[in-house]
Amino acid sequence: MKAKRVNWIVIFIVVLFSTIDSTAQRRTIVTKTPKTTVVRTTARNMVYVRPVPAVRVVRTLPISTVVIKRSGVHYHFHAGHYYRYIDNRYMVVAAPIGLRLATLPLMVTRLVLTGTTYYYYSGTYYIKIKDEYEVVEAPENIIIYELPEEAEEVLIEEKRYYSYNNTLYKVVTTPDGRGFKVVGDLEKKE
Repeated sequence: MKAKRVNWIVIFIVVLFSTIDSTAQRRTIVTKTPKTTVVRTTARNMVYVRPVPAVRVVRTLPISTVVIKRSGVHYHFHAGHYYRYIDNRYMVVAAPIGLRLATLPLMVTRLVLTGTTYYYYSGTYYIKIKDEYEVVEAPENIIIYELPEEAEEVLIEEKRYYSYNNTLYKVVTTPDGRGFKVVGDLEKKE
């Protein structure tokens, strides 16, 4: 009887430690320099607060959805959100960098950083080029006040950040309330 109890305790400990190790996600190191924050994806100090990423899916799209082809991939655009058809459903995805639109979503926010005007909506940044709006990478140090539902909360060196589309956001306090400042890129290589 004691042998069975000892066996169960050993099995429980092995399962507990193997579960903790198997839930590990991509890791990063945040290195601060006087002007920027550099993020590298090689360390073991980043933990996703919610280990399963948030994914929003729908079965059908509204009739007014626009199909945009970029690099051989079909994106479906409606009300500022981008979808891809995967496994018999439409998944909300990040807009591809370089994609151009004739018009912006209705609820877009206009932001100015170092003389450049950016337009932001639901995790996507745009700049105006001639008569079109091009999707660009998130500019460092810009502050926004709303993140997409799919943004993931992460802990790096025990500090709380948010991640969306490989962009790392830090919570900051501004005169307008709580904001999210772009502090780095999870895929940036030096």
